[in-house]
This record gives sequence, structure tokens and C-alpha cells, in this order.
Amino acid sequence: MLGAMALLRLSVVFAILASMGNATTIILTSLDMALGEQNSLWIDENGTAQALGWVGGINATVDGHPRVLWCVQLFVNASLNQTYNATIDFADTPNLQRVGWLIATQLSKVTTPTLGAAFQLAIWDIMEDSGDGFAVGAGKVYQSTNLTHPTDSSVMTAAQAYESQSFGKTYKWVPVYHNVALNGTDVQDLIGPIVPDGGPFSQAPEPAGVAPMTIGFVLLAARLRLVRHSACCVCVYSRRSRSGSTR
Repeated sequence: MLGAMALLRLSVVFAILASMGNATTIILTSLDMALGEQNSLWIDENGTAQALGWVGGINATVDGHPRVLWCVQLFVNASLNQTYNATIDFADTPNLQRVGWLIATQLSKVTTPTLGAAFQLAIWDIMEDSGDGFAVGAGKVYQSTNLTHPTDSSVMTAAQAYESQSFGKTYKWVPVYHNVALNGTDVQDLIGPIVPDGGPFSQAPEPAGVAPMTIGFVLLAARLRLVRHSACCVCVYSRRSRSGSTR
């Protein structure tokens, strides 16, 4: 007969698996101006220097629960005040798990616009270029080559520090939101911390409960990915904001 703790662990496992199979509603409500910079930070994207429309945290609601989330993809669109359907799972690639480590261990120390911009910039570089730094010509994302508009040195230094701290580190138990517009178009994937408020993915499984859920995660994640379309690559936050959009 199962003990009370075993039953509790199983209930957590089943609740998480159930939430993975159900549609979740996510709305990006506003830019978190305390944790980012708008139209002021310059970088090079694919060899072209430009000012980022927004780089930092985004305020959102997930099934009505408030969250501060961060962009996973540099080249995918999304808009504020639009309703999206989200499939949520945990970080399941090496780069996502490296970002997961930053979310789990460093995010609580991100308390200023400069640090928020640096945190997001580091996430983009990890996801796009495996965190290869910001030297000119390094991958798709690197410091601005516009001599009139160099990348802010304080943001660059902090972003490099996040990459150095996370090198070789992994943590998978952070929620990743795979978002789809109501017309079925894929939009920006997001990542954020676990928030223990009763919302979707509001707790991580205990180590003892991880083994029973592994097969379920693998099978369900595979099934969910079969019904998702391939995402295009155009960043929602990387260009100057337009009316009604985070671009």
C-alpha cells in the first residue's frame, strides 16, 4: 500500500502531466520596464547593426496567473495584448537547460533595466549561438559594429558574466511556453521561473518523483511536437516597436 508521501509525489506527477496535455492561455500584457531597455540597446543580428525594440522581461498572464517571462527565440514574432494557446513543458535541450540554470539561480538577482537587458541578451546568445560571446563576427548575435551606436558596455559586461557563470551548467525544471496564435501560427516561445501560486507548472517534481514521470514526459513531449509547426525565425523584440506589437 502506498504511503502518504508516495501518493503526494504521484499526484504531483499526474498533475504536471495533465497540464502538459491541456491547452493553456497566455497573454503578454506589457513590457517590464524595470527589467529591460526599449529602443536603446544596439547589437548586430546576422551582420546588421540595429537598435533592439525591446530586450528584457515581459509581463504576462498564464491562465490568469501573473508571470514575468523571457524570450527564447531571437527571430520569432509575438505581440502584446494578444491571446495565445501555450503548450508547457520543461527545458529539454542543452541550451534550454543552460538557460534554465540561469533562471533558477540568477534571475532573483536581476533587479535593474541594465541587468534585465543583459539577462535577455545572454539568453538569446545561448539559444542562437550556444553562448559563444559577443566578439564581432561571433555567430548570429554580437556587439554592435555601428561606431556611432556601440553596444552599451555595462549591458555587454553583465551578459558576458551570465554566459560565463552558466557555462557547463544545466537545470531542466523550469517551464518553457510553446505558444501558438488562435489561427494556428507559431509565435515566440518563452521561459520563466516556477511560481508557487497554483498556476500551471507551479512546482517542480521532487527527485523521488522524477523516475516515474520520465517515460510520460518523453512520450507526451514527442506527441505534442508532432502537432506543432516549425517556427520561423524573425525576432519579436529585436526591432523597433510598432503599434500593437512588441517588434
